Amino acid sequence: MHREPSNPPSLPPRKIPGDIAPPPAISFSMDDDAGDLFAAQSGDRQAFARLYDRHAAVVLCLCRRHIPAGAEDALQETFIRAYRMLDQLDGAACLRPWLYAIARRVCAESRRAAHRSAAHEERSAMHRMIQSPEATLDEPLDRAERLERLGAALDGLPDDERLAIHLFYLEADPVAAASSALHLSRSAFYKLLARARERLACLMREVPTS
Repeated sequence: MHREPSNPPSLPPRKIPGDIAPPPAISFSMDDDAGDLFAAQSGDRQAFARLYDRHAAVVLCLCRRHIPAGAEDALQETFIRAYRMLDQLDGAACLRPWLYAIARRVCAESRRAAHRSAAHEERSAMHRMIQSPEATLDEPLDRAERLERLGAALDGLPDDERLAIHLFYLEADPVAAASSALHLSRSAFYKLLARARERLACLMREVPTS
């Protein structure tokens, strides 16, 4: 019975500058992978390090296709997860496809996390501008002007579109809030929000400066 590894081995850093091609994959036979996989599943960290050295370059290229800026971190996370799940792998023939699947999942999670972070920052900025206009009094005039233009543009929106903007930026769960306040499904809410944003952008450009 294979012993499940506990802590992943310390993987060597693979910090490769973006303008330098990754090193070519080390030549190997399937027997090399089979022997090292069996040893790694039995707890041999050096065997797992050899697997890393053989396959890291190709996995890094895959990660760079999906998230160029975070590829090296995704590479490390891919192999950390692979080490923890070694006992799920049945044979060396499946190793590369298995690693690729893990890498794609890691990259997808990274993109979603970045999207959530950007959305949170956008909502926070709108929240500050809508909820705390007094905070701009001591700030540069251009910030106060932007706030004034935003308020005037919001006033120019139809009621349902203005509410959609407020729900999206101020509610923790805007979809649930829209369902309750506007009786809209998720897709209908985001269609309304898209129209509201487009109209708001146009109104922002039209509001005269003081």
